[in-house]
Amino acid sequence: MKKAVGVDIGANYLRVSVGTQGGKILKIVRASTDIHSGPMGISNQIIDMIHSIETNDVVGIGIGSAGPVDLHKGGLSSPVNMPGLGFVPIVKPLRREFGLSVILQNDCVAAVMGEKKYGAGRMIKNLVYVTISTGIGAGIYVDGNLLSGKDGNAHEIGHITMEIDYGMKCGCGKLGHWEAYCSGKNIPHFVNTLMKKGGRKQFRNSMLYDLCGQDTSLLTSKMIYDIAKKGDSFCRGIIQEIGKINAIGFANIVNAYDPEL
Repeated sequence: MKKAVGVDIGANYLRVSVGTQGGKILKIVRASTDIHSGPMGISNQIIDMIHSIETNDVVGIGIGSAGPVDLHKGGLSSPVNMPGLGFVPIVKPLRREFGLSVILQNDCVAAVMGEKKYGAGRMIKNLVYVTISTGIGAGIYVDGNLLSGKDGNAHEIGHITMEIDYGMKCGCGKLGHWEAYCSGKNIPHFVNTLMKKGGRKQFRNSMLYDLCGQDTSLLTSKMIYDIAKKGDSFCRGIIQEIGKINAIGFANIVNAYDPEL
């Protein structure tokens, strides 16, 4: 039975799996992404994780990674949510170690390819997959064709500029990007901005203040959502504002790509 190794490179976690040609996942291992060991540190970490799982009958390695990616060089090109790394080589180190075919794609492109072959997009020619995670990204099929772009980054929809008057700076350094407001990494920064624009009194009356007090550096997106679920009006207001911005982002996607799903 032919098998393949799948690798998911995220800003916070690395995941390595082995699965069958039919799409059955046999095993997954996970570790925190070691961005402090330099560009080769991530490659070496992936190699160690692959060695830790059963790789008999494996015919290739597929990698989905947070972007931007450089498909020509086979690595990550100064990934926005892994600051300070510069170029991260991925394909050559893994190919050298295992002697297998190694394919790199943006993580959302890998995901939309999975949906097209195995999931909700099997019978659909116009399909957009969106992830709202540490960053925001997409994988896109138009008329059955996978969009890629000259370097493999035709789908960085998190860097669409939104016309919203908060002056939020994205992780890439540019102002007003969708990701700057609504990604898991940046929601706490957005909350700080909202407080500077008059929301500090509401913050002090919220359950969020009971958790972190004056030290807003302790804020996390999960904390905000968890407290909103408990009915906290300040956090619910934040979620509503994020929802409006996400709606604008999805409207832009519909207008740009005309998807069926």
